[in-house]
Amino acid sequence: MDLPRKNQVSLRGASAREITRDALLEKVSQERELRSYVRRANAAALFIQRVWRRYIVTRKTALRIQEEWDILLNQYSSSISATWISNSLLRPFLFFITRLLTQNGRIQMRESACMQNCFKIILESINSPDPRRNFCSLAVGSLEERRIWTYQAKNLITLCTSILAVYDKSDPAILVLTSLAMRLLVALTDSKGWKMAADSDRSAADMASKNLVLFLGSESGFYVSTRKYIMKLDFPLPLQKNVTMQTDDRFLITASMITLALRPFHVIFSDVYNSALEDMHRVTKCYILSLLTVPWLVQRLPAILVPALKHISVLSPCFQTLQNHQNRNIQKGFVATRQFPRWGGF
Repeated sequence: MDLPRKNQVSLRGASAREITRDALLEKVSQERELRSYVRRANAAALFIQRVWRRYIVTRKTALRIQEEWDILLNQYSSSISATWISNSLLRPFLFFITRLLTQNGRIQMRESACMQNCFKIILESINSPDPRRNFCSLAVGSLEERRIWTYQAKNLITLCTSILAVYDKSDPAILVLTSLAMRLLVALTDSKGWKMAADSDRSAADMASKNLVLFLGSESGFYVSTRKYIMKLDFPLPLQKNVTMQTDDRFLITASMITLALRPFHVIFSDVYNSALEDMHRVTKCYILSLLTVPWLVQRLPAILVPALKHISVLSPCFQTLQNHQNRNIQKGFVATRQFPRWGGF
């Protein structure tokens, strides 16, 4: 048998023509790749369908809960309990507002109205001296009440932080909403303003608020949102003398933002958190990277708020963190020099 005839394969039953083994292997490989591609395409299509169905179902559920929440709010009366706020007001609110804001990508008018109404009710509750009506009384309640309160308070902090990041001075509704969000952040992170706390519960209330302050400074993204807000503020040019004064709402937002930005430093240097070095480094790094690197920072802020940024309790940990970072870089450079000496062994 000749050599070309020997390397050919007969496709009996399909065709009388004979092809080479290499052509047959290539054909089989192409068919295998095609089947693999079809399987991956089908799997991708099913995944996209599942994601899209979940998106549609989640959005429909969020809109339905929002409608029910609006109906519930129309029946709102001033004599409500803290448990009602936690279970009936905040639980559905946090569900639909986070889903709708994530899917829409921006704050719609309806969501803005819902957040304003919710923030007003919570602020009114926090200012109530009656422990049964004060939302923050749950922070010193049972173990389950404290757990739920901490979860809801952290979600409120994250929500208010995201509102600060999308601040728009040309939108009056966003201006009012941001002002309410800053007031709520200040109220939640200051246990001294919780009128419900008795002397026996003061230590537990202080600990709960300090945990929220540390969350605000390290995990909520507050400093990043603060930078975005400050970058939107006006600042005078070198030859500009007349600077437009900030309105009351804008000044309230800026003052509250500075207060909240400095509050983690006060907590870290308190007696309870003297040993929290990791928290101090984490907060200080976020503060330095997000705030101290803002161009024209002092010129953008009201002059009355600038001295607070220069206080030793704020600048000292910043300088200490920078010095430690510089020392680590010097040590790394020294180790690298010892490992890779210059020519001649010196």
